[in-house]
Amino acid sequence: MADSLLIRLEFPRCAYSGADLGAAEALPAPARVQSAFLAAAAGGPFADAKGQRLVADERHRQAVRWLEMHKPLAIIAPRVEITTYAARRYRLRAAPVPFLNDTPFEPLAALDGPVIYVWPAADRDVLEGLGELALEVTHVGRAESIVIADVSQGALPDNRSRLLRRVEGRGPGEVLRVPTPGRVEALEAAHAKATGKGRYGPGSKGRQASDEPVESAGELATTLCRFTRDEALGPWPFAEAWRLSLDGRLPQWACRLDRRVAVAAAVHRAIVAAIGADVPSFVSGRDGDGPLRGAGHLAIHPLITRGQWGQSQIVLGVPDGVPEADRGALLEALERRPRLKLAGSTLRLGVPAIGYALPFWAEAGELMATSVPIVLDAVGSPRRGRWTLDDAVICSVGYAMRGVLEAEGIDFNGGWAFRQELVLQLRALGVRANARRVASGASAFVHRASPRDLLVAVHANVELGELAPAPGGLLALGRARHMGGGLLEPVRGDDS
Repeated sequence: MADSLLIRLEFPRCAYSGADLGAAEALPAPARVQSAFLAAAAGGPFADAKGQRLVADERHRQAVRWLEMHKPLAIIAPRVEITTYAARRYRLRAAPVPFLNDTPFEPLAALDGPVIYVWPAADRDVLEGLGELALEVTHVGRAESIVIADVSQGALPDNRSRLLRRVEGRGPGEVLRVPTPGRVEALEAAHAKATGKGRYGPGSKGRQASDEPVESAGELATTLCRFTRDEALGPWPFAEAWRLSLDGRLPQWACRLDRRVAVAAAVHRAIVAAIGADVPSFVSGRDGDGPLRGAGHLAIHPLITRGQWGQSQIVLGVPDGVPEADRGALLEALERRPRLKLAGSTLRLGVPAIGYALPFWAEAGELMATSVPIVLDAVGSPRRGRWTLDDAVICSVGYAMRGVLEAEGIDFNGGWAFRQELVLQLRALGVRANARRVASGASAFVHRASPRDLLVAVHANVELGELAPAPGGLLALGRARHMGGGLLEPVRGDDS
């Protein structure tokens, strides 16, 4: 990419607060960036007086208008973690009959670095005008989202893994609102209306005056654009991770570790029922009369926020190489918001937020740990050689990465000789595991098993070594890896 106009936003609090149509935003939309620059032009020392209000001078106005005449090319995005709150605020409002007014907390997105917006190269007047206004930009989004803005022109920073390009069509990435021609006029008209003379009328009869909402420009002269990575970081079993919210709280019993597989199975039943006939094989998990092998199966995992049992999501791992028609069938079914039935409780699944499976965990390092125990794929012992729990976990890593390894030329077979050789090959790639057996019964952590099966459940710390093109990929291990079991999560500082 040639020289580009770069608008860099640094958040000193390492947090951004903003919402679009009630949904928390992970990143400020380009339309918000333009609004911030126009506010700086019309409310700062460069503004001109027009009657009783300030307006942007024409030179700065044309510089801001340039942003809507050219769509942004890309965004260099930091890692983002959106914070959700289970609590609500209650305020005692003054009124003839006092009452409690409950409201949610403002959304908050934690960022580990600046956000850089990439526009096409601009001429000198635009560059100078935006550079002057950047010094007056105080916040983007809500008032608490204080920001330091900078405008420059040059080559992109060498950080391709965080570069999100603007693309067409549906898929993973960030869908953000982009300004289009006429946005400056829409914002100016909304400002003029809000700062104009108000109406005269009787005051509120209560002890507290009612709120007077101010109309904004809303969605006028904007369009939605998708920003995504232009190429994958490397081979991975899953291409996308879909996060599904719930319209209520999971029952407390459903958030226990030994109920995660049962919850995932209930979600699977709800999805299959919503699709109806012709369920795609990657959703059903069967290929003709036999089971679907490898990572080609849709993975379903409940995500429970620590310390907040009711704040939960369902994440779906969509495997790589799924036909677009099958993916569309799943998406259409989820857009109808299937009902999730759990022992007398009924919840609705939310419309999916589509993101990447690699990376998936924002704070991940090389070391991952199981959040739900792994039911090992290969248990027992070979006639020759030793076989430990660590070996069994590494073998399960191989089965979870089967599609990737087969593409590298490894042929999967049965028998102990193959498993031992697989473990040796994976250890040579830097795969490490440290397992400890779970004292409780293993049957709660597996979806299906015959009466003669030997089930062994373990917790494990795992390093994927060269198998992971980047840290933090969505991956689960073991016999229930597609149905709520063996999910790997980052090892956090408070983990023992």
